[in-house]
Amino acid sequence: MSHEQIVQVVMDAYSASKEARAYFDFFLDPDVDKLMEKTLTRIDRELARAKHGHSTSRITQIRREIKSFASYDPGAEHVRDLMLKTLCRILVREKYVYFKETFEKGTRKLIDDIVQYADTHAMVDSTLAALKEISCNPSMGTASFRTRLLSKFMYI
Repeated sequence: MSHEQIVQVVMDAYSASKEARAYFDFFLDPDVDKLMEKTLTRIDRELARAKHGHSTSRITQIRREIKSFASYDPGAEHVRDLMLKTLCRILVREKYVYFKETFEKGTRKLIDDIVQYADTHAMVDSTLAALKEISCNPSMGTASFRTRLLSKFMYI
């Protein structure tokens, strides 16, 4: 393709797709904190879904938001921090709603993903310390929920 054709394709993508526009905007002016806040807002909106005290949140949607954030390549530490902040938000929300077994299972998978991601990017020590701190923090959900999810990190 010629230079003009490439420019035209980029301009068409920018005007046609909201996702492409967001990517190009981030590429031109990379503000990781702003992107993190937008992502956490969408995660909070998903976690707020409830009916009669039972959560209708979808862990698949939350995982999709994390994956979308990571696709911007903001840096491994920022992706890990988003995963940890998401876990904290899930734990805090658990005090107010009942999560289904599938959501709890997905949250366990998220914890495994956090550890695996940290291992892949040489951040295991700080990640395990953060998980231990979360597991011992009484403001993070009910004690039984924290214990079910994070018991392997409580005694590190």
